[in-house]
Amino acid sequence: MVNAGLRVDLSAPFLTAGGGHTGQPDDGHTGHSGSHAPAGVMFDHMLPKAGDFMVGYRYMYSRQDGDTLRGTDAVSDAAILANACGEPGCSFTSVDMDMHMHMLDIMYAPTDWLNLMLMPQFVDMDMTLRPLEGTAPDLSGGGHQHGGGNAGHATGGVGDTSFSALFKLMDVPGHHLHLGVGLSAPTGAVDEKTENGTLLHYHMQLGSGTWDFRPSLTYTGHLDKLSWGTQLSGTKRLEDENESGFAFGDIFQATAWGSYSVLDWLSASVRGVYTTQGEIDGEFDGPHEDSIPLDFPANYGGQYWDVGFGLSAVVPIGDFKGNRLSVEWLEPVEDNVNGFQLEREGTLSVSWSVKF
Repeated sequence: MVNAGLRVDLSAPFLTAGGGHTGQPDDGHTGHSGSHAPAGVMFDHMLPKAGDFMVGYRYMYSRQDGDTLRGTDAVSDAAILANACGEPGCSFTSVDMDMHMHMLDIMYAPTDWLNLMLMPQFVDMDMTLRPLEGTAPDLSGGGHQHGGGNAGHATGGVGDTSFSALFKLMDVPGHHLHLGVGLSAPTGAVDEKTENGTLLHYHMQLGSGTWDFRPSLTYTGHLDKLSWGTQLSGTKRLEDENESGFAFGDIFQATAWGSYSVLDWLSASVRGVYTTQGEIDGEFDGPHEDSIPLDFPANYGGQYWDVGFGLSAVVPIGDFKGNRLSVEWLEPVEDNVNGFQLEREGTLSVSWSVKF
């Protein structure tokens, strides 16, 4: 008797000579550089095997600068004075604002269909203000730090902390779908104050102050050197107000991207993003600033369109094999804001990760 057998391991991904995929999707940390979404997308991938562990770091920088908008149109100081703040009216308006966010990504796969994530963060912000034309504000008051004719604020500290679970819904050659269910804990302060003891502007607070539900649904695919994906995500405030008396508006976002592996270890991506956010509910229940448009809840939220351009590199060999570094610049296409708001300049996202 003669017996012969052929064993094919369909669970082991492998790369073609050109860096493309055949068989099961890559785990995203070796080989194919485009297997992850651009740096600005969170909850985009899952660890493939039970027991896998990943640690990562994210940095995001966003800037607002330029004209003050009402809807989609730039407005004058006279329009801000007349309409943005009610009585007694604004004395300042924003010149620019910078926000820096640092986040630690910790991911663990207890099974091959479930991933758990923990994401603590640190944020710091600074803003420059100027007096509106036609006013003569007292630059020594209002809690503003100033130099010359301008004023400003700065704040920083621990932000909100997210806990998430990712559930695999589909994983076939070339296609993957998973559901994200998350909670954001209000670990960021919402009672930051100026030097004179009044509450800082809403958007200068370090967190939302509410427990927030953060669902997401993500699809990704690949074919040879091409990768693509789309994601729907949102933030639902689970409380009517925080300890300072207000709640930020709910958020919904839809995004889609495509990437091409220029080299086995380097890919380039392009992404489109649509975001909508509601106005602030409620208002500060203590003494607070009321000198600029963003001291008023109606001047928050809106609809935003962006296009992103990114690069992603993964180390293929050596002591740092599997380390991934991605960068993306998100360029605003259009702002349609609620009330009066400073226009956006853009957002830079950088991410690094390694799997164990």
